[in-house]
Amino acid sequence: MSAITELLFNNDASKVRLGTLIKQVSARNRDGLINIVMSVSNKHGFIAQSEQFEDRTVASEDTTNYKVIKSGIFAYNPARINVGSIAQYKGDETCIVSPMYLCFKCGVDVVGDYLEHFFSTKYFFKEMDKRLEGSVRQCLSFEALCNIPIPLPSIEQQHCTATIIGGISKMIAAESKILQAYTKQKNYLLSTMFI
Repeated sequence: MSAITELLFNNDASKVRLGTLIKQVSARNRDGLINIVMSVSNKHGFIAQSEQFEDRTVASEDTTNYKVIKSGIFAYNPARINVGSIAQYKGDETCIVSPMYLCFKCGVDVVGDYLEHFFSTKYFFKEMDKRLEGSVRQCLSFEALCNIPIPLPSIEQQHCTATIIGGISKMIAAESKILQAYTKQKNYLLSTMFI
């Protein structure tokens, strides 16, 4: 999958600074009415914080300083982006994330799904590594993220790239489920053969 992603992003499109395509957002849960607390995982993207930290509650009792997330907004933990903890929220319900997350939305010149796939490329990780700051725990500030160059083809080509990668990802997920079912069935049949 990564080879296909790299191929699709390794094109002749001119590069622009990411900061020209995104805008930081930081609306807060001031009235405390939103109580769906999410985290960003490097494997599953946005995930309910109760699922991320099953054995404990991490959210503060006072969530009025938490950041409000609506569909289409990206969030990342500056200290965990180096392991891929960045994602676009695609849920229907408005949620909140810890104040430590940096959040942004796409401008009109970039497709969110295209940008989401860009964040998984080797090129992005190479550019990010150049900009990490700190000695003990390395972080990527929003300003540093904004300085990363990104290939920017036409909106139509961005949609096409996102559709191709999304389709292949769904196919891989479906094949993985089938493989798991066959493995489970094989293990069952092997266990019954030797009773």
